[in-house]
Amino acid sequence: MRFSRPAVAGVVGVAAFVFGACLAASLALAQEVEPPAPWVKLTGSHAGAVGTCSIDEPTDNEACYMVRCDAKNGLIFEIGDAAVGEMGLRSARFEIGRYKETIRLDGNSPDRRMIVLSKHPKLLAALTSGADFATMYAVEADVKYSTGYELTGARDQISRMARGCPTKP
Repeated sequence: MRFSRPAVAGVVGVAAFVFGACLAASLALAQEVEPPAPWVKLTGSHAGAVGTCSIDEPTDNEACYMVRCDAKNGLIFEIGDAAVGEMGLRSARFEIGRYKETIRLDGNSPDRRMIVLSKHPKLLAALTSGADFATMYAVEADVKYSTGYELTGARDQISRMARGCPTKP
């Protein structure tokens, strides 16, 4: 049985499309990507911080990635998400442009994890580098988890926060 070239090309094209769709769906399930949200001054339960949240008006149940001034530690990066305690998140791998590092997180509450930025100046430099996007992967957690969040406006917001924040003694 012989097949014409257009018929073979059509079958190959359909197979490639189906494979691509399956691959895209599996990648979408494996990584949560927050909707675009530039860095701003946060309000509500996150008042006093600058960052980005998964919605415009964050609640305690929404994921937020933020920087705040802590009287004891200076600038801190904080992950605020009701799921971090449930996931057992203890370490995270950050990828921002060329910066790639796994960092142990401090747990200051069941729904928040933090990093003292004076101990991780490369993370602070990456957050304020002008990169558009950051990716974070859970390490040593009860579940596999990764997320991405926007860094648009992070440089200006974090710089303003840093000017008014005393450094750790």
